[in-house]
Amino acid sequence: MEYSTIAKKTEKERIEPVCVHQIEISSLSDNNIVNDRFRTLLIQEGSGTLEINGNQNLWISPCIICLNETDSITITLNDSNKSVKAKVLFFHPKFIHKRLNFENIRIRGMDAEPEVIENRLILKPFISEKYSKILNHISPESAKRVDYLINAANTELTDQPSGWWPCRTRSYMTELFFLIAQLFEEEKNDDQAIELNKNISDNFKPILDYVMRLYNTKLTLDSIAKEFGTNRTSLNNLFKKETNMSAIAYIIDLRLRIAATMLSDTDLPVSEIAERTGYSDVTHFERLFKKKYNVTPATFRSNRKNKN
Repeated sequence: MEYSTIAKKTEKERIEPVCVHQIEISSLSDNNIVNDRFRTLLIQEGSGTLEINGNQNLWISPCIICLNETDSITITLNDSNKSVKAKVLFFHPKFIHKRLNFENIRIRGMDAEPEVIENRLILKPFISEKYSKILNHISPESAKRVDYLINAANTELTDQPSGWWPCRTRSYMTELFFLIAQLFEEEKNDDQAIELNKNISDNFKPILDYVMRLYNTKLTLDSIAKEFGTNRTSLNNLFKKETNMSAIAYIIDLRLRIAATMLSDTDLPVSEIAERTGYSDVTHFERLFKKKYNVTPATFRSNRKNKN
């Protein structure tokens, strides 16, 4: 099986270390290792047992599994007569950003380049020993969002509708890994885990999950409060208690962090990144971005490229 994508519309051969496959669960039951790819698996039906590196767990769909280049996996179904497929995203870290490799994303501390540090945080579910590598029985809404992002990346890889397909694939993967990192954080609730939100209370997790899935839509304090049967004041107080930010401030901060990663990792136009992160008004997006990062989006990108 090939784990790369070949550019179709270029005179010079170009191979990108990323691809998406639908794989029968049975083909993942041979302790196979893909020694130069990380893997994100989405299984949307069935249940069974799972062995990763000799450690056994139960899996219950819908579930997400994050594996690194050294992980071996064996999956079995409770119903051996049922045919179940996993949707698998294979990628080398350098596809996310050219400076990433299997070694530097495992370096602890702040001595690495900014691009490495930023991406290392959202890739922790693949490399940190503090995580179980599997998220069981995630919400149907989260599964739907993960499925959408993997499908969107796959469409870019398969159809290559424009010369922007590698950048757009990376941008969908950035959104995907932010979401997965948050879902792992909610499960782990560990002070040393990904620094998106620490020590989240059980009653706040569904709200945070909702915001992570819909962060780029027209979320308002009223719409979130209505969704969870509360009022604006109580919701805002809960956000301040859990995140030290108001609800709207948290949403803006999340959008801008994702936008900053897209600016670093892709060459997509600023206008497209603004729209993808929930801003139809580019001027408004640039104003908010400059307030947080002290530079415009274009300057932020230029500074990162100059450092490289």
